[in-house]
Amino acid sequence: MRSLWRTTLVLTCLGLLGAACAPAPATPSASTAAPPTATLPATPAVMATATEDPPPDLGPRPLVWFAPLPPMPTGPGRMFTGSDDFLELFEADASWATAAGHLHVFKLYGEWVAYHASDDELRTAVEGIRRLGLALAVEAGPLDPSAECGQGIEGFAGTEEGRLIARRILKAGGRIDLIALDEPLFFASIYDGPKACRWEPARVASEVGEYIGVMRGFFPRVLVGDTEPLAAASTPAAYTRWLETFRQVNGYDLAFLHIDLDWGRPSWPAQVKSIEDFGRTFGVPVGLIYTGNFQDATDEAWLSIAGERVLRYEGQAGGRPEHVLFQSWHDRPDRALPEDEPYTFTGFVRMYFDDRSSLGIRREGPGANLAFQKTARVSNAFGDQAGALAVDGDPGTSWNSGGFPLKWIQIDLGADYDVAEIRLTVAQSPAGNTIHVVYGQGASTGGKKKQLHIFSGATDDSDVLVFAPAEPLKGIRFLRIETTTTPSWVGWREIEVLAAE
Repeated sequence: MRSLWRTTLVLTCLGLLGAACAPAPATPSASTAAPPTATLPATPAVMATATEDPPPDLGPRPLVWFAPLPPMPTGPGRMFTGSDDFLELFEADASWATAAGHLHVFKLYGEWVAYHASDDELRTAVEGIRRLGLALAVEAGPLDPSAECGQGIEGFAGTEEGRLIARRILKAGGRIDLIALDEPLFFASIYDGPKACRWEPARVASEVGEYIGVMRGFFPRVLVGDTEPLAAASTPAAYTRWLETFRQVNGYDLAFLHIDLDWGRPSWPAQVKSIEDFGRTFGVPVGLIYTGNFQDATDEAWLSIAGERVLRYEGQAGGRPEHVLFQSWHDRPDRALPEDEPYTFTGFVRMYFDDRSSLGIRREGPGANLAFQKTARVSNAFGDQAGALAVDGDPGTSWNSGGFPLKWIQIDLGADYDVAEIRLTVAQSPAGNTIHVVYGQGASTGGKKKQLHIFSGATDDSDVLVFAPAEPLKGIRFLRIETTTTPSWVGWREIEVLAAE
């Protein structure tokens, strides 16, 4: 299952984090027919127990997937429990009929299916997905680790876990319609960390083909596609070549390619669109997973930035993903239900189709982010990590000054406002003691710069510093943050200025 691996890969060497770091690069068609089933291992005794429901219609475009994170045990890499009301989604009277009516696929995490769901919980999920008329998908790591590499690395859950997943779904009376592979190319071929395999893509394709053969022994018509991260050292070209290599090795196509994106790449819309366009020409549907950020503190924050990403890709960049995925492997959203509230996961799905203009950062009224997309002046910027990235609403991107203190950023709110709260999301590596002085300027200060607050203490990357005065700050137009002490290059992931009532 996807974890916080990307947090480590992306945050440990962002250019904004310190002088010693190098800047990071901002992460079913006719051709998807399976090999003849006669060549696949058969399990007739098991197959006899599989559901006889007709196959789902997977032709609509976009094909819409839903994959909230179920509650699971916490531990290293996952210190949270998923959506608290996950199992309520499968109740007959659950309040998300409109959102569910827009979906085609419900995806379960293989880890939950294999190890954490009780028999009753899994049966509830399987029956609920069937009652909703949705295809059942599972995300799973297809690769078997060798003695030399792959142990404990994402994507290397292996064929035995695949068999366990299949048997548990069958026991629950279900059928797996689709399998989304968990990033095999990246972790077997591109990843260069501890226990890395660095296999050639052709070997990865061969290993994946063997896994598909095993799973088609249980579900002969299952469609198997891939999820890969556009992050760290990966490139769009690596994944277009991967589609070609898979076809050459196995004689058929992956059923789809889903992109798990490092949203910190400034040029991500163009990169995703290049893969999408290639897939459309090549005959493999390309999908995009819409998420918030792992560090988002509330459901509203997570869903708001996910909405901004929808607007940016499909509205501004003209993206037309053939698959659209609403998925989380983060702490948020805690609430999946009900759909008639704006900051629940099913509410987000409903608004995507029925009221897309409501998606994104709150722009008006109490609690609106007055700094969002406003003009930002900075002491200096490193490369393309400009001041605008500190007010784009997305903690996945950052302003990086490219140097040590003293450095500053100043935001013009465009008019005088009453301010209820100032929130600063830290961009910093290494951790250490910092001092940030906050100034305001506007009608209430007579047009002069006035010190509002000092943040002083130990901070680390993605910490959120909050100044919430007892009474709103009156008549503020300009906000300036000067960093006087830090062990890191100066930068901010996000600066938010929240409107008072």
